[in-house]
Formats: sequence, C-alpha cells, structure tokens
Amino acid sequence: MRVTEKVSVSLAAEDVEWARQRAERDETSLSAVLTEALRRQRQSEARQRLLAELGTDDLTPADIDAARAERR
Repeated sequence: MRVTEKVSVSLAAEDVEWARQRAERDETSLSAVLTEALRRQRQSEARQRLLAELGTDDLTPADIDAARAERR
C-alpha cells in the first residue's frame, strides 16, 4: 500500500473545475485525478532526461510521431 500525505494546495478555479468534472466523469476522486496528473508529469520529465542522456533531446514532434508509427 502506498503511503499518502494530506496536503493543501491552491489551484486556479478553472483547473479545479476541470479536475472535478474529470473525477465525476471517471467515477473517481479528485485526489486520484491529481495523482494521475502528477504521475504523468513525472513520467514526461523522466522521458526528457533519458532523451537528453541519449543525445536525442532535439527530436521534433514529427520525429516522435514517426518513431511511434514505426513502433506500431
């Protein structure tokens, strides 16, 4: 089981509304929506670090799309 910590954050009203609507749509909690958003951001940053280490941090969106298509 993951250890959780209760925190208080300030967010723009429109972001809170979006997150609440998403939680309702997905039949989940606001915390789950925010946790997923943070997880995706962490993954994105890790991907960018890996690309920089591999020397491919200058890929264009077209390069990425081509690689995704080739992978499929």
